[in-house]
Amino acid sequence: MGLFEKFQGMLPSFIQWGGPAGPGINQNGTALETKNAANNAYANHRGAYPLVDADFATKAYVDQVARPFIVTAQSNAATALIANSGTEHYIVVSAAGSGAAAAYVAGAILWDDGTGTGNVTILGPTSGQPIFTTVALTGGTFVFSANNEYIWTGSTWANLAPSVAGVGLWIFVTTGLATVSSVTSIPANAVVTRIVTSITTAYSAGTTISVGQTGTVSLLQATGDIVPQTVDSYGSSLPVAWGGSALPVLITIAGSPTAGAGTVLVQYTSPQS
Repeated sequence: MGLFEKFQGMLPSFIQWGGPAGPGINQNGTALETKNAANNAYANHRGAYPLVDADFATKAYVDQVARPFIVTAQSNAATALIANSGTEHYIVVSAAGSGAAAAYVAGAILWDDGTGTGNVTILGPTSGQPIFTTVALTGGTFVFSANNEYIWTGSTWANLAPSVAGVGLWIFVTTGLATVSSVTSIPANAVVTRIVTSITTAYSAGTTISVGQTGTVSLLQATGDIVPQTVDSYGSSLPVAWGGSALPVLITIAGSPTAGAGTVLVQYTSPQS
């Protein structure tokens, strides 16, 4: 013990491993730093996943478990590796890759580190991992609405919005002279409980408006329910089952108007059993 104490007192501020070219630990005041052989830059320091509150966290743990990703793009059945761009962002694999991109399994998250060098890094998918989508992502095995939160269940990305059974959610769409869809989709098996279409500027003669979804354009309001040439608000008797597919609200404006504007407000819920 005495020899150890003497040795401990003789330690320099920088200790290397593996010879003069190896990395080391540097004392900087009351802090310890992992540094390169020249002791002039940081070096990587690796370990296992943390187990207790005082453990260090690995990058993989932080990336995959400890925080949600803000997803801005999708990888839909890629056949080639994706190169890092000049902007750091996260990509969700909406349909599995093949060929050189076979490692891009459905549901995985790809990290573009923004360096413009090398290829994106594959993260997960990890059960319970949340993501936020900033844009609508369609066309793949998984479809995402803009500005929604999703959680990986182990087999799919589940939208958290309809998971709160019985809570009323709203979609608001501004209308102009052409047919328009909402950015956000109403989830499958939801029930629409209320709709109010407001005409704020009278539409040209001959204009008709209906509200529904692709394939059933008058599901919520038919052309006879709304008088576009009169500034007023028009509600309809509901509830109406939305059906088995997640779809945006479709406001069909016909008659080629040259004037007119309005808003559509739709409330929906995932009913409690």
